[in-house]
Amino acid sequence: MYITVLCKVVDNFGDIGVAWRLCRRLAKIQSKYKICLVVDDLESFSKIESSVIASEAKQFISIDGIEIFPWHEDDFCHEVFSQNDGERLSLILELFQCGRPDWMEKILFEEKLNRTAQIIMIDYLTAEKYAEDFHCLQSLTRSAKVQKVNFMPGFTERTGGLVIEDEWLELPVRKADGPVLVFTYENDWRELAEALTDYCAGGEQKILVAQGRGKESFMSAVKACGADKYIEELPYLNQTEWDKVMKGCSALVIRGEESMSRACLSGLPFIWHAYPQSDEYQLVKVKALLERMRPHFDERDFEVVSKAWLDINGETWIASPAARNDGTSSSLRGAERRGNPYSDFFSALPRLVPGFQDFAASLRKNGDLAYNLMTYIEKLAII
Repeated sequence: MYITVLCKVVDNFGDIGVAWRLCRRLAKIQSKYKICLVVDDLESFSKIESSVIASEAKQFISIDGIEIFPWHEDDFCHEVFSQNDGERLSLILELFQCGRPDWMEKILFEEKLNRTAQIIMIDYLTAEKYAEDFHCLQSLTRSAKVQKVNFMPGFTERTGGLVIEDEWLELPVRKADGPVLVFTYENDWRELAEALTDYCAGGEQKILVAQGRGKESFMSAVKACGADKYIEELPYLNQTEWDKVMKGCSALVIRGEESMSRACLSGLPFIWHAYPQSDEYQLVKVKALLERMRPHFDERDFEVVSKAWLDINGETWIASPAARNDGTSSSLRGAERRGNPYSDFFSALPRLVPGFQDFAASLRKNGDLAYNLMTYIEKLAII
């Protein structure tokens, strides 16, 4: 039997990172089922998995038993996936509303398979309430032989949780004097660079700068601060090596979904730079996650985290007039900023650690998404 995972890459490494981590985990916990990955961007894939050589992967490659197919190789994929009454299509994991390749649509809806195909939609990770509402909710397709259901990753027991590997849990824990990892999108990073320069000047810490879209803008800001001596530029890393680097840090400034999910599970203090959207919807996602984290911090520490998170995502945080009395806070677009929220964050690291660790522990209680998914599949009697 097969499980076929579909992934279209929007955020260079985040989408394929989530897909590859899920494939590897499914292959490990359910080794009797063959895993296929259909992906549209082998170039991005090759940056996080050195076994993938994009220029040579014209039709098919296999890594640790996982079959990888290029999305746009229509004729080849149609031939392979049509075999044995479409056995590779009995169970499809459709990631991030990516849709399906034309050749797959043809097999599913025009060639009248005898078997029933089950599509499980695994959506973007969010802390918003709708993740619970949509979890395990069925939806329609244009054929009774093709069934569809939602399976939502998330931060509560009423969702599928996050992918949690045994290897991840066994990695060494945070080093108080460890480096700070920076992995961001493009932005004006002068204030972040200044804050990190001050933080590193007080000890032996380094700033590890990851490859990606935000590297050049951050490096420019660091050079303007004269902080080149603290910088260590990382090469592209395989996912397992990336995990080791992350967990060996004292703090993280990370972007996207894949690294954010790892940061949440790590217990490390981190600032999340969400994928920027034209309607600034990233702020909705950021605030929703902050609210999930709030119970794990006292109000003073939560304010420090909130200020940094909102600022990096384009919204200025200020204390409301009532904050002096009831501990509430608010954020205002374009409000006058006071101080450097990143400096406040790094200055407070020792006292922020327990809150982040407590949040991580709460997520681990929700279980591993891959196990939760396989349990759900077995309940549906799909395989």
